[in-house]
Amino acid sequence: MKKTITLISTMFACMVMQAQTTLTIETTPGELKNVMTQEQIQSVEDLTLTGGMNKEDFYFIRDQLVKLKSIDMKQIEVDTIPVKAFFDKELRSIVLPIHIKYIDEDAFENTSGKIYLTGLYPKRAAYIGRTAFILSDDNTYCKETENGIFSSDGKTLYEAFQNHELYFEEGLETIETYAFVDSYLYDYRFPESLKLIKEHAFYNTFWDFPIGGFYPYPDPTIIMKAKVPPILGENAFVMSDSYSEYPLSVPKGCVESYRNADPQWKIFRIREGDQPQGIDSVSSPNLSITRSGNSWILNGEKNISKIEVFNTIGVIIFSTKCNDTQVEIPMEKTGEVVYARILYADNTTEVIKLIK
Repeated sequence: MKKTITLISTMFACMVMQAQTTLTIETTPGELKNVMTQEQIQSVEDLTLTGGMNKEDFYFIRDQLVKLKSIDMKQIEVDTIPVKAFFDKELRSIVLPIHIKYIDEDAFENTSGKIYLTGLYPKRAAYIGRTAFILSDDNTYCKETENGIFSSDGKTLYEAFQNHELYFEEGLETIETYAFVDSYLYDYRFPESLKLIKEHAFYNTFWDFPIGGFYPYPDPTIIMKAKVPPILGENAFVMSDSYSEYPLSVPKGCVESYRNADPQWKIFRIREGDQPQGIDSVSSPNLSITRSGNSWILNGEKNISKIEVFNTIGVIIFSTKCNDTQVEIPMEKTGEVVYARILYADNTTEVIKLIK
């Protein structure tokens, strides 16, 4: 009898412990701290919330629920995830409210774990934390492809994944605010169906100029296939670099349309074509190249009359006329990667790539 009582007591204690570590709580805005017992606050690991929340509740969760590992807020009614709501919080998973409308600065900064999006993609601050959302299995509002997160019909791009090369399919019409944040652009291609690029869509975008190794094209480039220039929101392109012109390729006959459509297009060097820009070709050189100190020495099979050296966005940084089979190019006048166009005395040309 005594053993039976002891066994029952042990089972009851385990049930109580389980009940305290896994909780489902209904709350109202600002009242979460009052509806939880002290024991629950100290022991809860998996928390499901329903009802309503406000900023105070988020900070209570962040600072007081020290053992929390996962939180499910899908059925919570709240508009905003506040500033630093889960800052530095080590969690396995966060399930966002289905009706969330805005995510504020650094909401998930230094937050570990997976963040599940259950509803529409919300508006957001530029920097919410270095994390990508995962679509929940029951999310019918969005879809994910290898390029990013889109509306379910594919017409709106909410979040572009970090990739040097992104080719977007026909049907995309709108690029949302902060779709590209801290992106390293090398070859981005947008379809003819694109109509609108919202404010700050490209925010702190880096142009990924090659520093070494093999790239299929010499320049990073945005390629627009739309014959009618997409409408631009305010500060649609916020670049991290300060180059005078960025490469942009547009359909044949559309250069002037883009130049005249919106002043923001003027930051681009606009050309026709559907391939990335740069030096037209990089041929196999009919000359030998050696290094001597801080210079390249070019030895040709025939007389060289002129050499022009371009940086990776097509700007001439060094030029010299000559009449010799040997020419010196000083390295201090070049970047890590440059392209040299050699004009021979017989009016033939050749382009080579030089890497320090």
